[in-house]
This record gives sequence, C-alpha cells and structure tokens, in this order.
Amino acid sequence: MKNLSSVLALFLFIPFFTFASEVGDRTVPMEVTQLSDSLKRVYAPDKRVALFDVDYSFAGKNVMLRGVTTSAEAKAALLQGLAKANYKVMDCLQLLPDEEGLESKTYGIVNVSVANLRVDPDFSSEMMTQGLMGMPIRVLQRNGWYRIQTPDNYIAWVHSVGIHPVTKAELTAWNNAEKIVVTSHYGFVYSRPDQNSQTVSDVVAGNRLKWEGTKGAYYKVTYPDGRRGYISKSISMPEKKWRAGLKQDAAGIIRTAHTLMGVPYLWAGTSSKGVDCSGFMRTILFMHDIIIPRDASQQAYVGEHIDIAPDFGNLQPGDLIFFGRKATPDRKERVVHVGMYIGNKRFIHSQGDVHVSSFEPADELFDEYNLGRLLFATRVLPYINKEAPLNTTATNPYYKW
Repeated sequence: MKNLSSVLALFLFIPFFTFASEVGDRTVPMEVTQLSDSLKRVYAPDKRVALFDVDYSFAGKNVMLRGVTTSAEAKAALLQGLAKANYKVMDCLQLLPDEEGLESKTYGIVNVSVANLRVDPDFSSEMMTQGLMGMPIRVLQRNGWYRIQTPDNYIAWVHSVGIHPVTKAELTAWNNAEKIVVTSHYGFVYSRPDQNSQTVSDVVAGNRLKWEGTKGAYYKVTYPDGRRGYISKSISMPEKKWRAGLKQDAAGIIRTAHTLMGVPYLWAGTSSKGVDCSGFMRTILFMHDIIIPRDASQQAYVGEHIDIAPDFGNLQPGDLIFFGRKATPDRKERVVHVGMYIGNKRFIHSQGDVHVSSFEPADELFDEYNLGRLLFATRVLPYINKEAPLNTTATNPYYKW
C-alpha cells in the first residue's frame, strides 16, 4: 500500500515536473529575486559558513525549488514568501545536513594528519582550507565525497578517506575520551613502540588521537576509524597535561610562530606542512588552543580594531595586522593579507614562505610592498579573553557534542 501511494504521488507530480523541467522558465521574477536576496543577506551572508543556494524553475505561477541550504529558517521563510505571492511550490530544496542520505551519521572526525578541503567534490577543485586529525566536524551531505563544516564553521568538500563519519553518540564518546595531542611539527605513529617498525601514518602539530595507554617511551593511541599505533612521548603529550601547561600570551605565540620560519606558503594551508597567510595565524593560535575564523577577511573582525599610528607606537606584539586594497569613493576596502606584529616595526607572516618583514625603511627586512597596502590592526590578545569567551577546544561546541 505504501508503494502504491508513492507511485500515485509520483504520477500526480509528473505533469508539473515535465512542464517545469522541459519548458520551465529559468528567469526568476523580480519579486522572487528580491525575496531570495533578502533571505540570503539574513541567513547566509557569507557562503563560506552558511549555504542558501536555490535554483528556480517556473511555469507560470508554478515553481520548482532545487538546491541546498543549511538554514531551516531560511527555507521556511522562502516557502512562506512564495505562498504569500500565490506561487504553487514543488519543494525539492534540500535542507542540510541530509539526515536520510547520511544514515544519521551527520558528524565526523578528521582521520588523516591533514585533510584537504575543496570547493567542489573533485581532486582538481580549488582547496579552501584544511582539517587536522582528531578534529570533530559536521557532515552535511554525501556525493562520493563529503560536504562538511569545521569548528570554525567553514563549509567545504573532503574526500571520503579524509574523515570518519559517526553518529552524535559516537562523536560524544570521542570528544569525552582522553586524547594525546601532537606537539611537534611533524612525526609518525608506528605499529609497535619502536621507530623501526611499520609506520601507521604521519602526524602534525595539533593532531589528536585517543589515548589507550603507555608503553615505555610511547603512548598507545587509537585513530578515529579504529586503527591503532604508538607515538613517541617526545613529540606528543596527554591533552589535559598539555592544556594545563599552555600559555596563551603574545610572547609564547610569537615564539611558536618563529618555529615555522621557512615553512612554504600553501594556498588554503593550515598546518605545519604549509600555510597561507591566514592559515598561518590560525595554525599558531590553534597550537595554543585558540580557534579563530579561517580567512583574513573574517579574522579582521575578531578583537579590538586599531587604526595604526604613523610611528606604529600604538601596536603591541601579538596584534594581527591586515593588508589589502584601501577604500576609495568608488570601491570598498578589501582585506587580502594578514600577519602578526612582533615589535620594533616588524611582523611575521606567510608570503612565499614564513618570514619576518619590517615597516622600517632602514631595516634590512624592509617590506615596501606590504607597507604600501597596510590597512589596520586588531588586538586579539588579550581582548578576546576579556570581552568574550575564548574559543578553544575546551569551549567550542564541536568539541563538546
């Protein structure tokens, strides 16, 4: 009976579907465009962290909706607005996460040392950002690859090898388990507590593995997908001990930044294997258990805004400094680069590789190009500690599910 009902329902929709798909008008009426644009501004103003991608097919006052959105509120408002305008709607707009298609595994854990996240589900697609092993993520959609959302809310596609999908209960168990944090920029996990044994995988700073015990100079660990191995105590530390001894001050973070000197620039990179400018800021702060937004244009709105004095006297070490296109009467300001101020008119950043540059013309490290496009600074430390809860792996909701 259920199958018969489904067939009848399908036949009821066939005339409209055929009309809309074969001869339907792709031109979106102005009233629908205005409705759609207003909802996108409210519910998904930044497509990097929220989706409202709607495709319309019209046949008179009949409309078929396709596409995806991460906002139930936006979808409800769209349907309400269309109904108010007397449109009859065939709703094929998918709300993410796709619970049915994912079989309730709408969460996941990064399962490789560094997972490359891309614009589209294809290896040739542009890389957007990266995820680190042990990082909890939200799984939104599956299409051979997985569309996921990271703890900084970034949305991208990852190959199936890169993550281990789990249920919410399984993610909660992972989040509550004792972890080992990788503290060295690079290393390996071995099949036995012996560096001459078979490697299980590489690891980078910030990776997290489940702690299963100790054997000599090694920690026994488990991967998100259940693989097991041993990691040297010299490159890792129990998470609680690591967090207890962690300093989140500017001096400590700048010291960490210097340990990445010479690491090559990598577009969308956020690990010690390679970093872009904003990825460098995110990586060094994450190594101190601080989570900030992914891109420079997003990081520019975190912390206290500072208009830089001509002598740079109002800057403090640890301030983020932003570069780009200055505003003119015809165009808006645009942030395209970020670095960290380290004092004495010098800053450290990733451009070509990680290196120190200077705003002082007499300095051998003088960077005339970036001085010419200097915009402003923000004080992330200690501002975010005082004005808002510090976003860390202990407070971020992804790590608390």
